[in-house]
Amino acid sequence: MSRAAYRQAVVSFLETAGKVQPEQWDAPGLGVWTVRDLVGHASRSITRVEEFGVRRAESVDITSAVHHYRRSLRQPSDDERVAQRGREAGQALGEDPLATMNADWARAEPVLDATDEDTVIDYDNGGIRFGDYLETRVFELTVHTLDLANAIGAEVEPSREALGVTLQLLAALAVESGRGAPLALSGTGRGPLPDDYSVLG
Repeated sequence: MSRAAYRQAVVSFLETAGKVQPEQWDAPGLGVWTVRDLVGHASRSITRVEEFGVRRAESVDITSAVHHYRRSLRQPSDDERVAQRGREAGQALGEDPLATMNADWARAEPVLDATDEDTVIDYDNGGIRFGDYLETRVFELTVHTLDLANAIGAEVEPSREALGVTLQLLAALAVESGRGAPLALSGTGRGPLPDDYSVLG
């Protein structure tokens, strides 16, 4: 399930990145990021699957995708750290970002195919099942593909599988953060979400 959704999320992201016009790479993307920075940040969900998919851990320290985010978001200065890594990843895409990302995907896809979802990989925050880690990458790719589409004025419809994983994780994060009620009300047409609403804060 996670593997299929991840593959579809990557394909959707690359297709959307292919719609970026040359003059749009330095245009505003998301927050402090340009379009290039945003694409660079999202592309890390490809390169890191290649990187961490081959590393093994002896124990499960991160028990779910929700646990991954809860531990990650406790890190100090997280916003600036993520912003800087996005800028660096954007620059690393070089003069032909699409060619770079397609090459990254060509290396990551065999790792994806060869790694069972129950395999415990050694991630920055500790051991996590590969399938749980893939859920976090589906979430990142899907949300940032939508961000990118908004930034460049393109239309995109995520795959049902990728969007399903993303929304399930979003709901779980909302419950975990104590912010599930506003999401439930908004999702059933009972009013808008607060302006500052986020399940990642």
